[in-house]
Amino acid sequence: MKLKTVIAAVSCLCPRHKKSVSRNLRPRPSQGLAVSLVCLASIIAAISPLPCSAQPTITSVSPITTQQYQTIVIKGSGFGKQAPYTGDSYYISLEDQTANPGWQAGYSGYDDTVTLIVNSWTNTKITLGGFSGQWGEYDYTLAVGDSVQVQVWDAQTGAGPATAYVTVGPETTKTTLTSSPNPSTPGEPVTFTANVSSSAGPPPDGETVSFNQGKKVLGTGTLSGGTASFTTSALKAGTHAVTAVYAGDTNFETSKSKVVKQVVN
Repeated sequence: MKLKTVIAAVSCLCPRHKKSVSRNLRPRPSQGLAVSLVCLASIIAAISPLPCSAQPTITSVSPITTQQYQTIVIKGSGFGKQAPYTGDSYYISLEDQTANPGWQAGYSGYDDTVTLIVNSWTNTKITLGGFSGQWGEYDYTLAVGDSVQVQVWDAQTGAGPATAYVTVGPETTKTTLTSSPNPSTPGEPVTFTANVSSSAGPPPDGETVSFNQGKKVLGTGTLSGGTASFTTSALKAGTHAVTAVYAGDTNFETSKSKVVKQVVN
């Protein structure tokens, strides 16, 4: 077996973020063949009971948004196990490769001050609760469209990293609609109320919700604390299928409510 082959075999035992041992395995030119053979025999004996660690694999990463506190789920295999923590480790990194200056969170090998909230870590699933530390300082934030590199090492063996890339997107929203009174009589004021929510909280106050009957806009309302309303007395007798549509913005996706059937008789 050639010496470089042995070095390659040894290197798979060492994670990328550990110092390589290969530089210590090359014999000096002054050493004879016998010394080289003894070194090779010692190396082979040392590594023979230690098979190379299986490499971790990332199969999916849930959407990442611009919010500091958000749930990010990384699925795959070969992650090892760790207890929940908030801070850095040598086994996970989220790096914003679009921001200027660029920054990363969670990896002890960097000098950044943004850390990760790790809610759970199993061999096949890591659940993050968002970012901690000095998030928001020095423009250490996420913007829609940023490319985030996600890397995970095996927390027991150090094997890896497994790498995936996620583009930051807007927060998913949910819009619900109610009406009162329902049923109503012709000419009676009816108030339609929409509630817009997300895992990051409601969208900003002042944004618009439209109240539609098919393609016709009956009226609009302005969000305040996630709620917008519209009152009308113009509904004629019959059943009116009404929906509420939140327009969305850079950080929050648009969403549409289910139909509310307003009965006027």
